[in-house]
Amino acid sequence: MRTNNKHTENGKKQVTAKKTSRALKPISFISAIILASACLLIPTTTLAPSVDAYADSRAAAYSVGGIDTFSQSIAENCAETVPTETADKKAEETTAATKPTEKATKPTTAPAKENKTETKATTKPVEEKEEETQPTESAQTYLVSIDNPDTSYSPSRVTLSDYDRAKLERLVMGEAGTMGYEGCALVAQSIRDAMNLSGNTSIDYIIDEYKYYAPTNIEPNSDVKAAVSYIFDNNGSAVQHRIICFYTGESNWHETQNFIISCGNVRFFDLAV
Repeated sequence: MRTNNKHTENGKKQVTAKKTSRALKPISFISAIILASACLLIPTTTLAPSVDAYADSRAAAYSVGGIDTFSQSIAENCAETVPTETADKKAEETTAATKPTEKATKPTTAPAKENKTETKATTKPVEEKEEETQPTESAQTYLVSIDNPDTSYSPSRVTLSDYDRAKLERLVMGEAGTMGYEGCALVAQSIRDAMNLSGNTSIDYIIDEYKYYAPTNIEPNSDVKAAVSYIFDNNGSAVQHRIICFYTGESNWHETQNFIISCGNVRFFDLAV
């Protein structure tokens, strides 16, 4: 029997082609599904930026799982997250930056206590100085000491006018200008004590009342001026006793009075009680 090899070979090829086409059908179906899925996932705006394409993309997004779910997943994936390690480092840096300020403020308060202790120490010497500088009454001094001083003697100060001072100095000059400073002071004290006794500070009254006969036309020397200033301006005294009268030579009446002191040949007396 004669066979046709071509026919047989063609038949084998057809059978093989049929088997191959049957095997390719599932693969093509799967590839179509994958291609369709890829088209749904890839934004259509990158393929064709138009209104219809945008609508198709929005519809595809709805079909995948809803626009809200899709946007939420994008937000979660795109949100920036700070690593916990860097956050901890920033917290440590901020706390480390604040610590030096606390240390810096502490030393500023410490010197205040030292200043307080210093001020307390400075107030004590001031109090001690105040106690040391309390005024004390100066004791009355006298030019000449006598045997019978009067401890109750306390003359009042007499203020002289310019006229009375000038005439009083010339009177002392006429009575004791040659007796030195102490003699002039004794005469000036007798005039001051006579003014206190009479209550009259007029030199003319004293000359007339107490019978002064010395001239008043001689200019006073330095001893006279110093003695008058000591008795009247400083309210000093030559002796610690009142003197009212004096004389030179002989006088029975004077000798009946209270003798106080003599200076040269001049004798000074207080009035007898």
